[in-house]
Amino acid sequence: MTYDEYQERTMENWNHRFNMKLDYKISDRTSLQFRPTVSFQNNDNISLLDGQNMVSGQTDAETHTSSNSATDAYNLGADIILRHRFPTDGRTLSLMLNGKMSNTDGGTYTDYLNTLNMLSGTPQTEEYSQYKNTMSKQYSLRSNLSYTEKLTDNMQLQLGYKFSYSDSDSDKKTYMKSSVTDLYDQLDESLSSVYQTGYTTHAGNVGLRYHAGKLNAMIGADVQWSELSGDLVYPNPDRMNNNYFSFLPSFNLRYSLDRTNSFMLRYRSSSSSPSVTDLQSVIDNSNPLFLSTGNPDLDQQISHTANLRYIRTTKSGQTFIAMIGGTAKLGYVADSTFIAKEDIQISDNVTLNKGSQFTKPVNMDGYYSLQSMLTYGFPFDLIRSNINFSVSANYSNVPTIFNGEKSKTNELNIIPKVIIGSNISQNLDFTASYSAGINKIFSSLNTASGTGDYITHNAAAKLGWTFFWGLTLRSTFNYIGYTGLDTGNEDYFLWNVSLGKKFLKNNAAEIKVEAFDILKQNQAFTHSTGSNYYDYINSNVLKPYAMVSFVYTIR
Repeated sequence: MTYDEYQERTMENWNHRFNMKLDYKISDRTSLQFRPTVSFQNNDNISLLDGQNMVSGQTDAETHTSSNSATDAYNLGADIILRHRFPTDGRTLSLMLNGKMSNTDGGTYTDYLNTLNMLSGTPQTEEYSQYKNTMSKQYSLRSNLSYTEKLTDNMQLQLGYKFSYSDSDSDKKTYMKSSVTDLYDQLDESLSSVYQTGYTTHAGNVGLRYHAGKLNAMIGADVQWSELSGDLVYPNPDRMNNNYFSFLPSFNLRYSLDRTNSFMLRYRSSSSSPSVTDLQSVIDNSNPLFLSTGNPDLDQQISHTANLRYIRTTKSGQTFIAMIGGTAKLGYVADSTFIAKEDIQISDNVTLNKGSQFTKPVNMDGYYSLQSMLTYGFPFDLIRSNINFSVSANYSNVPTIFNGEKSKTNELNIIPKVIIGSNISQNLDFTASYSAGINKIFSSLNTASGTGDYITHNAAAKLGWTFFWGLTLRSTFNYIGYTGLDTGNEDYFLWNVSLGKKFLKNNAAEIKVEAFDILKQNQAFTHSTGSNYYDYINSNVLKPYAMVSFVYTIR
């Protein structure tokens, strides 16, 4: 089975942002930093979606939706950092406070036209309209109190306490259009939900920092207690309360063999709670062929990350870096996907039609990823440049559930790259690079048709030249190509050029004219793989255009 989709969207978005930073030195030993932020947003959106489920190239089900939505939102936040150094050497005290508040209110009118069971000889057509009103509020407060004390000339003690609290309210209501009154006054309980969550965390941490000669090490641990509570207010009142105890160790070590050779070893662990959207068990039917819902039984996720790095630098400018690392996640939030073989009633007013997909998040163990990288750079005096060769390899194992069967999706990426960067003069520089992404992706179920093996090519060149009378010429040239995909010709060249003039004292001002996509080839193409599918996405992008800009730098 293949799925084909066409989307068209017109959006008008207004953003207003205000940021401020205030540093106040109270005394020689005490300082205060204050950073408030305020933002307002208004978004109007008109969208069309045409989707088709096809079996052996023939359409079995299709949906046509048109939506009109409007959303207003605001965000308020502030950071306060207070630091104090005591007269005793190595004794410090710092306090960090962070508060955030956000509110989003939006409504969407959608018209649906679905045609089902087209291959059965008796196709069914359904047409209806909905209005969805979504309101969400979020509040959060974080604090971190840290104290350090010098124990010996080589060792320092660090103690800390962290407190955080977040509160999220999500109100989703769906109304059907009445055929009698022509108003959206019929509440659909199966597509509506009011959910509130609170997440409280207390964490005490202790750490020891050791520094002696070539060795610099830090070992620490957080002992964390957290409570995740949830209240389903509507349609059926219910309450969830989970308590978690976590021991989260961390370790950093740096060892310098000499001035040119050093090792770094890092390990850290962390926890995260599910979002209110993931916990809310309301069905999202914005695309009737791809239904989804949340899961109020989700647990927290624990992550462990470690990496080892070796760095060698020489006086002649040569650099060699080798790195290897990995990440493991316990309770990973994965997708559980079900594709209906026949029409299934999943709620009073929602039917999962044959060939349609239903997804919800679940906790699964078994996620891990591995990363490695080698890079070598050296100066090349012949063209007064630096040359850098590198290769990285990444592997991931992502657990999923497909049609009730546990599976895993594996992805291997190998990326060789070469970069030549000039160091000719202050007025002339260039950079040239080439990289290839070798991708191998597969699922243990082998249910997806197509290929997960392909190569991406990316060649780039950049030139910057300041010449007579302060004129500045800049040019970038990129080639993006693919090997191994059977979706057509996605290769393209992108060439941009700008000409600018610097003037005023210290060249503080610059006016420039820029031309984008001179060759008229710009496009956007992405390819990805899930537990049971390969995904090819082509998007329209802005074609050639010119822009005049003025920049003034205040120093």
